[in-house]
Amino acid sequence: MATSVEQVENDDESSYDFDVHPITLSTFAVSSQQSLAASLVNSEISSRKVKHGVRSFLQKLFYPMKIPFDNQEMTSTNHEVLNMNYINETAYPIVSPLPVTQGPIRLFILRHAERLDCYYSSQWVRQAFDKNDKFCRFSPILPETIPSRASICDFAVDPPLTLQGLKDAYHTGIILREKNIDIHYCYSSPSLRCIQTATKLLEGLHSHHKLKIRIEPGLFEYTTWYANDETTDGFEMPRFLTKKELLENQYSIDKNYHEQMSISEISRSESESDYYERSHRVTTAILKQHENDLITQIQQGQTSTQDHLHVLFIAHAPTLETCTRKLCGGKFRSDRLSSICRHIDFLSMTVIEKKDNNCDRWMFRRSSIFKENT
Repeated sequence: MATSVEQVENDDESSYDFDVHPITLSTFAVSSQQSLAASLVNSEISSRKVKHGVRSFLQKLFYPMKIPFDNQEMTSTNHEVLNMNYINETAYPIVSPLPVTQGPIRLFILRHAERLDCYYSSQWVRQAFDKNDKFCRFSPILPETIPSRASICDFAVDPPLTLQGLKDAYHTGIILREKNIDIHYCYSSPSLRCIQTATKLLEGLHSHHKLKIRIEPGLFEYTTWYANDETTDGFEMPRFLTKKELLENQYSIDKNYHEQMSISEISRSESESDYYERSHRVTTAILKQHENDLITQIQQGQTSTQDHLHVLFIAHAPTLETCTRKLCGGKFRSDRLSSICRHIDFLSMTVIEKKDNNCDRWMFRRSSIFKENT
C-alpha cells in the first residue's frame, strides 16, 4: 500500500502538520524534508520479511542518498531562512567561540512494547495471583515471571509487558545493534512497562551491563487520562515501583540520577497544553545538559566535533508528539492529542537531530508511524 507524509507550508509561527496514511514495516515515506517514516516492530517481528523491512529502513534512515548541491535551487528567500553567512561560507554565522558540533546529537523516542492490560484490562490481576499473592500464569500471553512489589493491586494501573512485548523489545535492541546504532543515555518513564521495554532493548543492544536506565517521572503520560470518579480525589495515579524495589528486582537503573521533575510536581489535573509544556520542559532540560557536556568534552579534547551523541527516551504514545513538537518548530495540537495517540503503535519510534549547536531548532530525521483505524 502506498504511503505518504505531507508536510504543509510553515505559517508565521513556523508550525508543522503531518497527514500520515496507513503503512507497513516494509513501506517507507519520504517527505519534502527527506524525513523517513517507519514502524520499528510489529506483532510478527520474528518473521524474515519483517527483519528485512526493518534493516532496509534503518539503512535508508542512517545512510540516506545524498543530493548533489548543483541540483538544488536556491532563492534569496531561502538564503534568509538558512541565515547564510557568505563571508565565512557557513550556513550559520559564528555567534560564539563555542565549538560547532557536527556529530550530530540525536534523540530517539520509543513507545513501550505491548502491555498486558490491552488483552485483559485490569481484571487480569485477580486471575494472576492466588490468595497468597503468588503469581499464577494462566495464559501464554502473560510473562513467565513478574516483578515483586508492595501491593499487587498496583499492577492494575501500572501493568507489565506481555511475553510477546518482552520479546519484541529485545529484538528491537538486536536490530539497532546490527545497524551499529549505539545509545549513550537511556531515559524511561517510571511506568513498569517502559522500564521493562528499556531493559529488554538494552539487553538486545548488548548495553545492559554498561548503560543504566535513568528514571524520569517527567516523561510519564498525560495524567488526566487516569481520572477515576470512584476514588476519593478523582484520580487513580499509579504507585510506581521505587528505586529500591527496581534494584531488588534486578533492573539496571541509575540510582544516582537526579530527576528533572518529581512525581509530586506533576499536576493530577493537567490540561493537554500543560502536558505539552511539561514534556517540552523536561526534554529541553535533558538535551541541553547533554549538549553542554558534549561541548565541554570537545573543548577538553576528550572527543571531536564529528562524534555523535544518541539519547533514548522510552515512554508512552503521546511522548512521540509532545516531546518533539515545539523543539521542531511546531505549535501544540492540544485538541488533537487523543486522536494522534490512537494511531501510534507499540514500539513506534521517532528521531530528531541537531547538527549545529548554534541552531536552536531540531529537525525530524523521520516522523513516527501512525496506523489508520480499522
